[in-house]
Amino acid sequence: MRRISFGLAVLLALAVAFIAFPKEVLRVYAPPWIFKKFPLEEVAKRFEADHPGVKVELTRASKWSAPTYITAWKAGDTPFDVFVGGSGSMLAPVIVGGWLEPLDDLLTGHMAPDKFVGGFLAAGYYKTPDGKGAYYPVLPFMGEVAIIGVNTRIMKDAGLWDEENNKPIPIPSWDEEEFFGWFNKLKAAAPLGAHVQIWDREFMQYNYCGPIKAMTGTFLAPDGKGFDVTSEAAHKWLSYVQKMYKEGIGKWTITDQDGYAKWKTGAVGSFYAAQGHIMELVSVTGNEGDIAYIGWPGADVNGSIIWTHSVWIPKVSPNKELAKAFIREQIFSKYFQQWSFNHYGKLPVLKEYYGEGITWFQDQMPTILAIADNSQPIPLFADLEEYLDILVKYLPDAAFGRISVDEALAKIAEESADLDFTDLRAH
Repeated sequence: MRRISFGLAVLLALAVAFIAFPKEVLRVYAPPWIFKKFPLEEVAKRFEADHPGVKVELTRASKWSAPTYITAWKAGDTPFDVFVGGSGSMLAPVIVGGWLEPLDDLLTGHMAPDKFVGGFLAAGYYKTPDGKGAYYPVLPFMGEVAIIGVNTRIMKDAGLWDEENNKPIPIPSWDEEEFFGWFNKLKAAAPLGAHVQIWDREFMQYNYCGPIKAMTGTFLAPDGKGFDVTSEAAHKWLSYVQKMYKEGIGKWTITDQDGYAKWKTGAVGSFYAAQGHIMELVSVTGNEGDIAYIGWPGADVNGSIIWTHSVWIPKVSPNKELAKAFIREQIFSKYFQQWSFNHYGKLPVLKEYYGEGITWFQDQMPTILAIADNSQPIPLFADLEEYLDILVKYLPDAAFGRISVDEALAKIAEESADLDFTDLRAH
Protein backbone atom coordinates (compact mmCIF):
# COMPACT_ATOMS: atom_id res chain seq x y z
CA MET A 1 0.00 0.00 0.00
CA ARG A 2 2.90 2.32 0.90
CA ARG A 3 4.52 1.64 -2.47
CA ILE A 4 1.30 2.49 -4.30
CA SER A 5 0.87 5.66 -2.26
CA PHE A 6 4.48 6.64 -2.89
CA GLY A 7 4.11 6.02 -6.61
CA LEU A 8 0.95 8.09 -6.76
CA ALA A 9 2.68 10.86 -4.88
CA VAL A 10 5.56 10.90 -7.37
CA LEU A 11 3.19 10.98 -10.34
CA LEU A 12 1.17 13.75 -8.71
CA ALA A 13 4.34 15.76 -8.05
CA LEU A 14 5.44 15.38 -11.66
CA ALA A 15 2.02 16.41 -12.90
CA VAL A 16 1.99 19.47 -10.65
CA ALA A 17 5.49 20.38 -11.79
CA PHE A 18 4.48 20.08 -15.43
CA ILE A 19 1.42 22.25 -14.85
CA ALA A 20 3.35 24.77 -12.79
CA PHE A 21 6.29 24.96 -15.18
CA PRO A 22 5.03 24.50 -18.75
CA LYS A 23 7.49 24.81 -21.61
CA GLU A 24 7.93 28.27 -23.04
CA VAL A 25 6.57 28.31 -26.59
CA LEU A 26 8.22 30.20 -29.44
CA ARG A 27 5.90 30.51 -32.44
CA VAL A 28 7.69 30.74 -35.79
CA TYR A 29 5.89 31.42 -39.07
CA ALA A 30 7.34 31.18 -42.59
CA PRO A 31 5.92 30.79 -46.11
CA PRO A 32 6.07 27.26 -47.58
CA TRP A 33 9.01 28.06 -49.89
CA ILE A 34 11.19 28.92 -46.87
CA PHE A 35 10.49 25.48 -45.40
CA LYS A 36 11.65 23.98 -48.69
CA LYS A 37 14.77 26.05 -49.25
CA PHE A 38 16.00 26.44 -45.67
CA PRO A 39 16.42 23.83 -42.88
CA LEU A 40 13.88 25.49 -40.60
CA GLU A 41 12.68 22.27 -38.99
CA GLU A 42 16.23 21.17 -38.19
CA VAL A 43 17.26 24.48 -36.59
CA ALA A 44 14.05 24.46 -34.53
CA LYS A 45 15.15 21.12 -33.06
CA ARG A 46 18.63 22.50 -32.44
CA PHE A 47 17.20 25.48 -30.60
CA GLU A 48 15.05 23.23 -28.43
CA ALA A 49 18.08 21.10 -27.60
CA ASP A 50 20.02 24.20 -26.57
CA HIS A 51 17.05 25.54 -24.58
CA PRO A 52 15.41 22.55 -22.81
CA GLY A 53 12.54 24.64 -21.45
CA VAL A 54 11.49 25.86 -24.88
CA LYS A 55 9.14 24.41 -27.50
CA VAL A 56 9.36 25.82 -31.04
CA GLU A 57 6.07 25.71 -32.93
CA LEU A 58 6.55 25.99 -36.69
CA THR A 59 3.71 27.05 -38.98
CA ARG A 60 3.58 27.23 -42.77
CA ALA A 61 1.96 30.61 -43.16
CA SER A 62 -1.03 30.71 -45.47
CA LYS A 63 -0.76 34.53 -45.49
CA TRP A 64 2.68 36.10 -45.83
CA SER A 65 1.69 39.66 -46.61
CA ALA A 66 2.62 41.34 -43.34
CA PRO A 67 -0.26 43.90 -43.33
CA THR A 68 -2.80 41.08 -42.99
CA TYR A 69 -1.75 40.74 -39.35
CA ILE A 70 -2.24 44.40 -38.37
CA THR A 71 -5.82 43.82 -37.15
CA ALA A 72 -4.61 41.25 -34.62
CA TRP A 73 -1.72 43.49 -33.56
CA LYS A 74 -4.09 46.39 -32.91
CA ALA A 75 -5.85 44.14 -30.41
CA GLY A 76 -2.52 43.35 -28.75
CA ASP A 77 -2.37 39.82 -30.15
CA THR A 78 -0.17 37.99 -32.65
CA PRO A 79 -0.21 34.41 -33.97
CA PHE A 80 3.61 34.30 -34.16
CA ASP A 81 6.72 35.63 -32.44
CA VAL A 82 9.09 35.36 -35.41
CA PHE A 83 8.36 35.54 -39.12
CA VAL A 84 11.05 34.19 -41.43
CA GLY A 85 10.60 35.81 -44.85
CA GLY A 86 9.48 39.00 -46.52
CA SER A 87 10.90 41.40 -49.09
CA GLY A 88 11.02 45.16 -48.74
CA SER A 89 7.82 45.85 -50.66
CA MET A 90 5.96 43.20 -48.65
CA LEU A 91 7.09 44.65 -45.32
CA ALA A 92 7.00 48.39 -46.04
CA PRO A 93 3.45 49.02 -44.68
CA VAL A 94 4.17 47.45 -41.28
CA ILE A 95 7.55 49.20 -41.04
CA VAL A 96 6.00 52.59 -41.80
CA GLY A 97 3.27 51.84 -39.26
CA GLY A 98 5.80 51.10 -36.53
CA TRP A 99 4.53 47.56 -35.93
CA LEU A 100 7.91 45.79 -35.81
CA GLU A 101 10.42 45.34 -33.00
CA PRO A 102 13.79 47.09 -33.54
CA LEU A 103 16.56 44.53 -34.06
CA ASP A 104 19.60 46.82 -33.83
CA ASP A 105 20.74 45.14 -30.60
CA LEU A 106 21.37 41.90 -32.51
CA LEU A 107 24.09 43.52 -34.62
CA THR A 108 27.00 42.53 -32.40
CA GLY A 109 29.56 39.71 -32.36
CA HIS A 110 29.28 37.46 -35.40
CA MET A 111 26.37 39.67 -36.55
CA ALA A 112 28.19 43.01 -36.28
CA PRO A 113 27.54 45.28 -39.29
CA ASP A 114 31.04 44.82 -40.69
CA LYS A 115 30.50 41.05 -40.80
CA PHE A 116 27.63 41.42 -43.30
CA VAL A 117 27.82 41.58 -47.05
CA GLY A 118 27.33 45.33 -47.35
CA GLY A 119 24.54 45.42 -49.89
CA PHE A 120 22.42 42.90 -48.02
CA LEU A 121 22.47 44.60 -44.62
CA ALA A 122 21.57 47.94 -46.23
CA ALA A 123 18.26 46.42 -47.35
CA GLY A 124 17.13 46.20 -43.71
CA TYR A 125 17.98 49.79 -42.69
CA TYR A 126 14.92 52.05 -42.55
CA LYS A 127 13.89 55.50 -41.45
CA THR A 128 12.03 55.47 -38.14
CA PRO A 129 8.26 56.00 -38.43
CA ASP A 130 8.65 59.56 -37.06
CA GLY A 131 11.30 60.29 -39.70
CA LYS A 132 13.82 61.50 -37.14
CA GLY A 133 16.20 58.56 -37.10
CA ALA A 134 17.05 55.18 -38.60
CA TYR A 135 16.92 51.60 -37.39
CA TYR A 136 16.73 47.92 -38.36
CA PRO A 137 13.11 46.72 -38.02
CA VAL A 138 14.01 43.67 -40.13
CA LEU A 139 17.25 41.77 -40.73
CA PRO A 140 17.97 40.29 -44.17
CA PHE A 141 18.99 36.64 -43.77
CA MET A 142 19.36 35.67 -47.43
CA GLY A 143 20.27 37.49 -50.59
CA GLU A 144 20.24 37.39 -54.35
CA VAL A 145 22.47 39.44 -56.63
CA ALA A 146 21.91 40.23 -60.29
CA ILE A 147 24.96 38.82 -62.07
CA ILE A 148 25.91 37.38 -65.46
CA GLY A 149 26.16 33.61 -65.63
CA VAL A 150 28.05 32.14 -68.58
CA ASN A 151 27.95 28.70 -70.14
CA THR A 152 31.58 27.57 -69.90
CA ARG A 153 31.39 25.16 -72.85
CA ILE A 154 30.08 27.89 -75.15
CA MET A 155 32.57 30.40 -73.78
CA LYS A 156 35.42 28.01 -74.64
CA ASP A 157 34.01 27.41 -78.11
CA ALA A 158 33.85 31.18 -78.59
CA GLY A 159 37.48 31.68 -77.59
CA LEU A 160 36.41 33.62 -74.50
CA TRP A 161 38.03 31.36 -71.92
CA ASP A 162 41.31 32.00 -70.10
CA GLU A 163 42.75 28.47 -70.19
CA GLU A 164 45.80 29.35 -68.13
CA ASN A 165 43.74 30.63 -65.19
CA ASN A 166 40.66 28.50 -65.94
CA LYS A 167 38.19 31.36 -65.89
CA PRO A 168 36.05 33.33 -68.34
CA ILE A 169 37.44 36.30 -70.23
CA PRO A 170 35.19 39.18 -69.10
CA ILE A 171 33.47 41.80 -71.25
CA PRO A 172 36.41 44.19 -71.82
CA SER A 173 34.73 47.57 -71.45
CA TRP A 174 31.72 49.73 -72.25
CA ASP A 175 33.31 50.86 -75.51
CA GLU A 176 30.78 49.95 -78.18
CA GLU A 177 33.24 48.16 -80.45
CA GLU A 178 34.77 46.12 -77.63
CA PHE A 179 31.41 45.39 -76.00
CA PHE A 180 29.73 44.11 -79.17
CA GLY A 181 32.91 42.41 -80.35
CA TRP A 182 32.81 40.24 -77.20
CA PHE A 183 29.11 39.42 -77.56
CA ASN A 184 29.39 38.68 -81.29
CA LYS A 185 32.07 36.09 -80.53
CA LEU A 186 29.71 34.51 -78.02
CA LYS A 187 26.81 34.66 -80.47
CA ALA A 188 28.79 32.75 -83.10
CA ALA A 189 29.21 29.82 -80.70
CA ALA A 190 25.74 29.88 -79.11
CA PRO A 191 22.97 28.08 -81.03
CA LEU A 192 20.10 29.98 -79.34
CA GLY A 193 21.77 33.35 -78.78
CA ALA A 194 24.52 35.02 -76.81
CA HIS A 195 22.51 36.52 -73.96
CA VAL A 196 19.17 36.10 -72.20
CA GLN A 197 17.32 38.68 -70.13
CA ILE A 198 13.81 38.71 -68.63
CA TRP A 199 11.93 41.93 -69.33
CA ASP A 200 8.91 41.55 -67.04
CA ARG A 201 7.66 43.96 -64.36
CA GLU A 202 10.14 42.73 -61.76
CA PHE A 203 13.33 41.91 -63.64
CA MET A 204 13.19 44.99 -65.87
CA GLN A 205 14.34 47.00 -62.83
CA TYR A 206 17.47 44.90 -62.42
CA ASN A 207 18.14 44.73 -66.17
CA TYR A 208 18.00 48.50 -66.45
CA CYS A 209 19.65 49.57 -63.19
CA GLY A 210 22.39 46.96 -62.73
CA PRO A 211 24.50 47.77 -65.81
CA ILE A 212 24.14 51.53 -65.28
CA LYS A 213 25.36 51.12 -61.70
CA ALA A 214 28.30 49.05 -62.91
CA MET A 215 29.10 51.75 -65.47
CA THR A 216 28.82 54.84 -63.24
CA GLY A 217 28.39 53.80 -59.59
CA THR A 218 24.74 54.82 -59.39
CA PHE A 219 21.49 54.14 -61.21
CA LEU A 220 19.52 56.95 -59.56
CA ALA A 221 18.56 60.29 -61.05
CA PRO A 222 20.73 63.22 -59.88
CA ASP A 223 17.69 64.83 -58.21
CA GLY A 224 16.69 61.56 -56.52
CA LYS A 225 13.47 61.30 -58.49
CA GLY A 226 13.56 57.72 -59.67
CA PHE A 227 16.07 56.02 -61.93
CA ASP A 228 18.57 57.84 -64.11
CA VAL A 229 16.86 58.40 -67.46
CA THR A 230 18.79 61.47 -68.64
CA SER A 231 22.51 60.67 -68.52
CA GLU A 232 24.76 59.51 -71.31
CA ALA A 233 25.16 56.18 -69.45
CA ALA A 234 21.39 55.60 -69.28
CA HIS A 235 20.99 56.31 -73.00
CA LYS A 236 23.99 54.16 -73.86
CA TRP A 237 22.79 51.14 -71.91
CA LEU A 238 19.23 51.14 -73.23
CA SER A 239 20.57 51.67 -76.75
CA TYR A 240 22.87 48.66 -76.27
CA VAL A 241 19.91 46.58 -75.07
CA GLN A 242 17.90 47.49 -78.16
CA LYS A 243 20.82 46.86 -80.50
CA MET A 244 21.57 43.48 -78.89
CA TYR A 245 17.99 42.40 -79.55
CA LYS A 246 17.85 43.72 -83.10
CA GLU A 247 21.14 42.04 -84.02
CA GLY A 248 20.12 38.69 -82.56
CA ILE A 249 22.66 38.80 -79.74
CA GLY A 250 19.99 39.19 -77.09
CA LYS A 251 17.11 36.78 -76.63
CA TRP A 252 14.70 38.70 -74.41
CA THR A 253 11.68 37.12 -72.73
CA ILE A 254 8.66 38.58 -70.98
CA THR A 255 8.25 35.88 -68.31
CA ASP A 256 10.73 34.51 -65.82
CA GLN A 257 9.80 30.91 -66.66
CA ASP A 258 10.58 31.46 -70.33
CA GLY A 259 13.92 33.01 -69.40
CA TYR A 260 14.87 30.10 -67.13
CA ALA A 261 13.78 27.62 -69.78
CA LYS A 262 15.98 29.23 -72.45
CA TRP A 263 18.98 29.20 -70.13
CA LYS A 264 18.44 25.58 -69.13
CA THR A 265 18.59 24.43 -72.75
CA GLY A 266 22.36 24.82 -72.44
CA ALA A 267 22.35 26.50 -75.85
CA VAL A 268 22.65 30.18 -74.86
CA GLY A 269 25.93 31.81 -73.95
CA SER A 270 24.99 33.95 -70.96
CA PHE A 271 22.11 34.92 -68.67
CA TYR A 272 21.67 38.03 -66.51
CA ALA A 273 19.69 36.96 -63.46
CA ALA A 274 19.91 36.06 -59.80
CA GLN A 275 22.88 33.81 -59.07
CA GLY A 276 20.56 31.07 -57.76
CA HIS A 277 18.56 30.92 -60.99
CA ILE A 278 21.74 30.75 -63.03
CA MET A 279 22.74 27.69 -61.00
CA GLU A 280 19.61 25.90 -62.20
CA LEU A 281 21.51 24.89 -65.35
CA VAL A 282 23.37 22.42 -63.13
CA SER A 283 20.08 20.66 -62.37
CA VAL A 284 20.00 19.78 -66.08
CA THR A 285 23.66 19.08 -66.81
CA GLY A 286 24.69 17.71 -63.42
CA ASN A 287 28.05 19.49 -63.66
CA GLU A 288 28.72 22.71 -61.74
CA GLY A 289 31.68 23.33 -64.03
CA ASP A 290 29.22 24.21 -66.78
CA ILE A 291 28.66 27.63 -65.16
CA ALA A 292 30.88 30.57 -64.30
CA TYR A 293 30.11 34.14 -63.26
CA ILE A 294 31.17 37.54 -64.53
CA GLY A 295 29.95 41.09 -64.00
CA TRP A 296 29.24 43.97 -66.32
CA PRO A 297 32.36 46.10 -66.78
CA GLY A 298 32.92 47.95 -63.49
CA ALA A 299 30.63 45.74 -61.37
CA ASP A 300 33.51 44.42 -59.28
CA VAL A 301 34.00 47.97 -57.99
CA ASN A 302 30.58 49.61 -58.40
CA GLY A 303 28.39 46.60 -57.66
CA SER A 304 25.03 45.47 -58.96
CA ILE A 305 21.44 45.13 -57.72
CA ILE A 306 20.55 42.89 -54.81
CA TRP A 307 17.29 41.80 -53.24
CA THR A 308 16.69 40.05 -49.95
CA HIS A 309 14.29 38.31 -47.60
CA SER A 310 14.24 39.26 -43.94
CA VAL A 311 13.36 37.93 -40.52
CA TRP A 312 11.30 40.09 -38.17
CA ILE A 313 9.41 40.22 -34.87
CA PRO A 314 6.02 41.89 -34.27
CA LYS A 315 6.27 44.49 -31.52
CA VAL A 316 3.34 42.93 -29.63
CA SER A 317 5.06 39.54 -29.30
CA PRO A 318 5.31 38.49 -25.63
CA ASN A 319 8.48 36.51 -26.41
CA LYS A 320 10.73 39.10 -28.01
CA GLU A 321 13.93 38.13 -26.20
CA LEU A 322 13.45 34.44 -26.95
CA ALA A 323 12.67 35.36 -30.57
CA LYS A 324 15.89 37.35 -30.79
CA ALA A 325 17.85 34.43 -29.38
CA PHE A 326 16.38 32.16 -32.06
CA ILE A 327 17.30 34.64 -34.80
CA ARG A 328 20.87 35.06 -33.54
CA GLU A 329 21.59 31.41 -32.77
CA GLN A 330 19.82 29.72 -35.68
CA ILE A 331 18.71 31.98 -38.53
CA PHE A 332 22.15 33.57 -38.66
CA SER A 333 24.01 30.35 -38.01
CA LYS A 334 26.55 28.99 -40.47
CA TYR A 335 24.51 25.79 -40.83
CA PHE A 336 21.25 27.54 -41.72
CA GLN A 337 22.76 29.94 -44.23
CA GLN A 338 25.18 27.60 -45.95
CA TRP A 339 22.62 24.78 -46.20
CA SER A 340 20.41 26.95 -48.38
CA PHE A 341 23.27 27.99 -50.65
CA ASN A 342 24.57 24.42 -50.92
CA HIS A 343 21.12 23.14 -51.91
CA TYR A 344 19.41 26.06 -53.66
CA GLY A 345 22.00 28.78 -54.31
CA LYS A 346 20.56 31.36 -51.89
CA LEU A 347 23.40 33.60 -50.78
CA PRO A 348 24.50 33.87 -47.14
CA VAL A 349 24.42 37.40 -45.76
CA LEU A 350 27.54 37.04 -43.60
CA LYS A 351 30.93 37.21 -45.34
CA GLU A 352 32.45 34.49 -43.14
CA TYR A 353 30.02 31.95 -44.58
CA TYR A 354 31.43 32.31 -48.11
CA GLY A 355 34.42 30.12 -47.27
CA GLU A 356 34.74 26.78 -45.50
CA GLY A 357 31.51 24.79 -45.60
CA ILE A 358 30.47 25.83 -49.11
CA THR A 359 30.17 22.60 -51.07
CA TRP A 360 29.81 23.86 -54.64
CA PHE A 361 30.93 26.83 -56.75
CA GLN A 362 33.75 27.50 -54.28
CA ASP A 363 35.88 28.99 -57.05
CA GLN A 364 33.06 31.38 -57.99
CA MET A 365 32.42 32.72 -54.49
CA PRO A 366 35.04 35.52 -54.60
CA THR A 367 33.43 36.95 -57.77
CA ILE A 368 29.91 36.71 -56.33
CA LEU A 369 30.98 38.22 -52.99
CA ALA A 370 32.89 41.11 -54.60
CA ILE A 371 29.88 42.13 -56.67
CA ALA A 372 27.31 41.62 -53.88
CA ASP A 373 29.36 43.52 -51.30
CA ASN A 374 29.26 46.70 -53.41
CA SER A 375 25.64 46.32 -54.50
CA GLN A 376 22.44 47.94 -53.33
CA PRO A 377 18.71 47.25 -53.43
CA ILE A 378 16.20 49.11 -55.53
CA PRO A 379 15.00 52.00 -53.33
CA LEU A 380 11.68 51.49 -51.63
CA PHE A 381 10.05 54.59 -53.06
CA ALA A 382 6.77 55.69 -51.52
CA ASP A 383 5.17 55.45 -54.98
CA LEU A 384 7.21 52.45 -56.18
CA GLU A 385 4.20 50.51 -57.48
CA GLU A 386 2.99 53.48 -59.51
CA TYR A 387 6.51 53.95 -60.84
CA LEU A 388 6.70 50.33 -61.93
CA ASP A 389 3.38 50.80 -63.73
CA ILE A 390 5.06 53.52 -65.80
CA LEU A 391 8.34 51.69 -66.35
CA VAL A 392 6.65 48.54 -67.60
CA LYS A 393 4.88 50.58 -70.30
CA TYR A 394 8.15 51.75 -71.83
CA LEU A 395 11.27 49.79 -70.84
CA PRO A 396 10.23 46.45 -72.40
CA ASP A 397 9.03 48.21 -75.55
CA ALA A 398 12.41 49.91 -75.87
CA ALA A 399 14.26 46.64 -75.18
CA PHE A 400 12.33 44.90 -77.98
CA GLY A 401 12.80 47.84 -80.35
CA ARG A 402 9.12 48.74 -80.50
CA ILE A 403 9.79 52.37 -79.55
CA SER A 404 12.91 54.49 -79.67
CA VAL A 405 15.21 54.84 -76.68
CA ASP A 406 14.72 58.60 -76.65
CA GLU A 407 10.94 58.25 -76.56
CA ALA A 408 11.01 55.64 -73.79
CA LEU A 409 13.26 57.67 -71.52
CA ALA A 410 11.35 60.91 -72.17
CA LYS A 411 7.99 59.28 -71.44
CA ILE A 412 9.26 57.79 -68.18
CA ALA A 413 10.54 61.19 -67.05
CA GLU A 414 7.33 62.95 -68.07
CA GLU A 415 4.83 60.52 -66.55
CA SER A 416 6.70 60.05 -63.27
CA ALA A 417 7.34 63.73 -62.57
CA ASP A 418 4.66 63.99 -59.86
CA LEU A 419 5.36 60.72 -58.03
CA ASP A 420 6.63 60.59 -54.48
CA PHE A 421 10.20 59.26 -54.58
CA THR A 422 10.78 59.41 -50.85
CA ASP A 423 12.85 56.34 -49.98
CA LEU A 424 11.53 54.50 -46.93
CA ARG A 425 14.99 53.07 -46.33
CA ALA A 426 17.73 55.03 -44.62
CA HIS A 427 21.21 55.55 -46.06
